[in-house]
Amino acid sequence: MKIILLDDHKLFGGSLKMLLEEQEEISCAYVSKAQEFLKMIEKEIYDIFLIDINLKDDKTGLDLIKDLIDENPRQKIIVLTSYDLDNYKDMAFKLGVKDFINKSVEIEELLARINNVYKGNYKKIDKYIVDPLTKREIEVLEELIKGSSKKDIAKKLFISERTLYNHIANIYDKLQSKNIVEAYNKAMELGYIYPVM
Repeated sequence: MKIILLDDHKLFGGSLKMLLEEQEEISCAYVSKAQEFLKMIEKEIYDIFLIDINLKDDKTGLDLIKDLIDENPRQKIIVLTSYDLDNYKDMAFKLGVKDFINKSVEIEELLARINNVYKGNYKKIDKYIVDPLTKREIEVLEELIKGSSKKDIAKKLFISERTLYNHIANIYDKLQSKNIVEAYNKAMELGYIYPVM
C-alpha cells in the first residue's frame, strides 16, 4: 500500500512516516508543502492520501481536498488533524473524504482505519451536526460576537431587523443557547468560529 502524507509539522510528519514504514506492506512518502504534494501525485500513484487540515500554506487542507476530489471522486483521502471539530468533519465528509482521524490516535487504531479505507470498508457519514448553521447565520453570529448593534448588523447584511431577529432565534435554537456567550462557546466548540484574539 502506497501512502502519501501531507503535514506541515515536520517532526510529526517524519515520525509518522517512520512508524508507517515499519509495516511490511506500507511505503509512505512525506511532504510538508501542498505544492510539493501536488507535484508528487502527478508523478506517482498513491493508494491513500493522508492530509492535515491546518497547513501553513496558501491553501487549507480542505481547499486541497476539494480540488483533489473534483478531479477524482474515488480518491481515498483521510484527514489526519488535531482540529477535531464537528463543523470540520461535516465539511470534510461532504467533500468526500473516507475518514477523519484525530492526531492523538494510537498507531494500532490508525493502521486499522487506514486499512479499512484501503479495502473500501468505510462508512459514509453525512452529518456530524444534525442541524448546521447556515452561511448567513454564521455571518450574523460573527457580527453579534463583535458587539455590533442589531441595527448595524441588519444594515451591513442588507436584511430587515425582523429577518435578523429570526436568524438570531434560529442560532440560539440550533446551538441550544440562551444568550450570546453560550452561543459563542458552543460555536467555538463545533468549529464554526475561531476564538476572538
